Amino acid sequence: MTAARLLLALLRRLEQAGTTLAFGVMVVVLGLDIFGREVAGGGRIWATPVAVYGMVFIAFIGIGVASAGGAHLRPRFMDGLTPQRFAGAFDRATDIGFALFSIGAAILCLQMLQVTVELQEVDAVMQWPVWPFQTILVAAFGIAALRHGLYAVYPVLRPAEAGGENAAPTQDRVDELAAGDAASLLAKKPAGRP
Repeated sequence: MTAARLLLALLRRLEQAGTTLAFGVMVVVLGLDIFGREVAGGGRIWATPVAVYGMVFIAFIGIGVASAGGAHLRPRFMDGLTPQRFAGAFDRATDIGFALFSIGAAILCLQMLQVTVELQEVDAVMQWPVWPFQTILVAAFGIAALRHGLYAVYPVLRPAEAGGENAAPTQDRVDELAAGDAASLLAKKPAGRP
């Protein structure tokens, strides 16, 4: 399990570094393009395609970053239908299901990649081969399959859900808020009153 934990941590750091780098490239390229158009009188024709490729990278690798942090989107409409005692089994089943889905998606993306290489497809503006950018799709789904497969095998490695600002508070948070409210009410009580 230690090797799995280390592998997941390494993948998360690589994904975070990759998305940060891609976002930085996007900002710089689009900034140069805007500066060129508004100040220097001419933009860069390559800026938009480079920014689009950066956004594709961020979107697909970002799936892994969100999943590793427990912040991935998922339908919650069935949460109340599963008895609490089966919650662990349900989580494991969803991890297995998502791992299988990701394997299938990675295979489809790999087939698409092979066709793109055979046809020698290039970007219409940049005239760059498209296949290197399509490898991101294969990698993203492959990593997702590996990650959720490991979560299914080692449920303790699965991150807690990062509910977000609209999530229901945990019981600990409710207790903390109640204690804070009680303390503030006691502090506001006028002197001389019981």
